[in-house]
Amino acid sequence: MLSSFITMRCLALGLFCLLCCNAAQTYRRRPRPITARSNTTFPIKAVENPCKAIPLDFIFVIDSSRSIRPNDYEKVKTFIINLLQFLKIGHNATRVGLLQYGSVVQPEFSLSTYTTKSEVEQAVRNMEHLATGTMTGLAIQYTMETAFTEEHGARPMNLHIPRIAMIVTDGRPQDTVEEIAAQARQAGIQIFAIGVGRVDMNTLRAIGSEPHSEHVHLVANFSQIETLISVFQSKLCGGSDMCEVVDHQCQHICVSSPASYRCKCREGYILNPDGKTCTAEDTCAVVDHGCEHICANLPRGYECLCRPGYQLTIDLKTCNRIDHCDLGNHGCEHNCVTVPESYICTCKRGYVLNLDGKTCSKIDHCADGTHGCEQEFMSTEDSCVCKCRKGYTLRPDGKTCQSLDLCQTVHHGCEHQCVSTNDSYICRCFEGFMLAEDGKSCKKPECSEGVMDLVFVIDGSKSLGPNNFELVKQFVNSIVDSLDISKMGTHVGLLQYSTKVRTEFTLGQYSTAQHIKSAVNRMQYMGRGSMTGSALRHMFESSFSTKEGGRFNIPRVSIVFTDGRSQDDVSEWATKAKNSGITIYALGVGKAIEQELREIASEPDEKHLYYAEDFEKMAEITKKLKSRICADKPSDENMCQCENMIMFQNQVTEKLKSLVQNNILLCSLHRYQCSGLPLTNYFMCHSCVLLCVFLKP
Repeated sequence: MLSSFITMRCLALGLFCLLCCNAAQTYRRRPRPITARSNTTFPIKAVENPCKAIPLDFIFVIDSSRSIRPNDYEKVKTFIINLLQFLKIGHNATRVGLLQYGSVVQPEFSLSTYTTKSEVEQAVRNMEHLATGTMTGLAIQYTMETAFTEEHGARPMNLHIPRIAMIVTDGRPQDTVEEIAAQARQAGIQIFAIGVGRVDMNTLRAIGSEPHSEHVHLVANFSQIETLISVFQSKLCGGSDMCEVVDHQCQHICVSSPASYRCKCREGYILNPDGKTCTAEDTCAVVDHGCEHICANLPRGYECLCRPGYQLTIDLKTCNRIDHCDLGNHGCEHNCVTVPESYICTCKRGYVLNLDGKTCSKIDHCADGTHGCEQEFMSTEDSCVCKCRKGYTLRPDGKTCQSLDLCQTVHHGCEHQCVSTNDSYICRCFEGFMLAEDGKSCKKPECSEGVMDLVFVIDGSKSLGPNNFELVKQFVNSIVDSLDISKMGTHVGLLQYSTKVRTEFTLGQYSTAQHIKSAVNRMQYMGRGSMTGSALRHMFESSFSTKEGGRFNIPRVSIVFTDGRSQDDVSEWATKAKNSGITIYALGVGKAIEQELREIASEPDEKHLYYAEDFEKMAEITKKLKSRICADKPSDENMCQCENMIMFQNQVTEKLKSLVQNNILLCSLHRYQCSGLPLTNYFMCHSCVLLCVFLKP
């Protein structure tokens, strides 16, 4: 009984010792991870590195934005240091670089800075948090264009050292990453994308290499980032040979790399753009072969060849043409052309080869009668060209002819004058008339007898809108069409106002209706506020001044257009303008304020104030306004003033000159009996007599 008890105790003691030994062995084999719970640094016992991975060029790209809290930033540093334990760091082993980024990229150390693991670990511990933005795309660009260059420690591409970038981020980038990440991957950089917390998985996939299951990882918080250590240990330490477990489709050789692979070709071959198939090296492309025509690759070199019709010379590089025409028996009438193994006859320009293949005949391109020329034709070397008789010119169709003076050869239908242009004609009217809508007949302006200085004040505010502004321009041009615009007739100026006032053109700038309408059509919509009061002030103080073309003792008229409430007072400057003798017509559309329109318009309102509910009714008030302006033309009493009588006489003289020059007025002095006529008729008669005397031959 006692012996049995002793035996059981011995067995129990032995089992306990065995368990303790195993635990001790396990402790010795596993390096203890470094944690971020304390700032105290504990020495790590040196152990044999179990990682048997190939050398790498490895760059850490760390998000150092303000969204990462200080204690989480320390966890990232701990994660990096723990990951370094599985890498063999050295100049000829794995090289490690690190950069962090926020609103800018801050490189901490390059691939060539440190050659020992302890130096890298200390540099990681010394990193300081940037706490700025999140420019992930900028960081990837720096990694591709700078960090992985030979100047910063990356080994040449022909050594096929895998280039690894591990990006750790916790938020949405403030810049785009898709395009620059794709460029980095295409440049041969293998990207691992690690997201923490609220990172969008689609963003991580846009950054990471494929397959995404191997290169893209997302954890809930920074405390869980340590769980990825074991994942990356298997990837970076070559836990599995990718060439053995995937269908790599490499034509020649498959070379495994961490979590991926690449294809390689045997000596004498180069990898095709598909990254899988191989093509024999093109010796001709890489050596100075000197072949004049064709270089042909051989298994161990090249040879020169000649194109058909040529033969290789004694130097085995240049070629001589085999000239069959030199034999002298070709029989070609014009030209002999050597072709491979034979020759052909050709003809000079303007000739055609006959059926015998040797002789030539001149080509008559007009002979078939299909030229379509209206008047004359001529055969040239390569075509049939049409010509016109003297006094005519060829039309753009190259076939028909037109007279150099179309007005003399066509029924133009112009009521007054026909003016020939380059390829057409236009109708014009005598002075004092305007061309009607049919473009041929002439009519007098609706206000042909009225003379005034007229200034338009046009609302260009935002509430009007570009489309309605175009309708306002049409309204202005319609009014202009009804006026007798000339140097001695009506003058027109225009202001556009919004937040500011802009003079589009002054009273003295243009003297024809066409020029004024062109200037109106060129107006650019201002589209801002509505300072009607400022516009009225500018009109009163500047627009009718002599500097801007205002004339002495000529009726002054202003047409003010608005579509809404003014942002400043209109009463003061409208009153000053009206008191100075300016007649103001107020036109309101849509949301225009009636009280403001009354303050602007001259009295009585029923003659000077017009309103339309919308722009569709603009035509109606335009018609009324034209009638009113014409009805309010200067009276005969005003014309009797001395200054106006002189102006009237000057106008009459100009009109009579025009009539005489156009062969309309025939002077006969004995027919004019001026005495006893009314005052205005007397001046007309007297001016005509004087003019006839002046112009009499």
